[in-house]
Amino acid sequence: MEPCTFVFYTILFVSGMTAGILLSRTFQKNSANSSLPAVRVGKSNVSGRGVFALKNIQNGAIIERCPVLEVDEQDIGGELLNYVFYGDNEKERLVAMGNGMLFNHSSVPNVAYYLEETPLGPELVIYALRDLRKGEELFYTYGDDWWTTRNIPEIS
Repeated sequence: MEPCTFVFYTILFVSGMTAGILLSRTFQKNSANSSLPAVRVGKSNVSGRGVFALKNIQNGAIIERCPVLEVDEQDIGGELLNYVFYGDNEKERLVAMGNGMLFNHSSVPNVAYYLEETPLGPELVIYALRDLRKGEELFYTYGDDWWTTRNIPEIS
């Protein structure tokens, strides 16, 4: 092999390796940032704990996917009754994992949720109803039934 050819291929090889390393680091940083949690739990000015945005969140973005346990109404009692969701029928209750049970109520919510069946089981999918600012507390509505079944006036 000619010395010039050897030098050319060596430079080409080193340049390719350097570009690969730099691209790899860039993709790692981008994927690490996209997998950061969107929310944190903190002290609420409304009631006890609340859920707050850790970054700006766009309207429609999924904030959290919470696996749920489906249980019968008779399995729920005491304070836990205030933290479960209604299932597909009036006797079924859903216990949300993650931060799902810690969102406070507002009659003008900034997030909402729906139940989705996945291969691993049902999940409560919480998403933004509008653009949300970093540090903002996130609220969904508990619904009229939540208040009437407890005989307490709805707070906004």
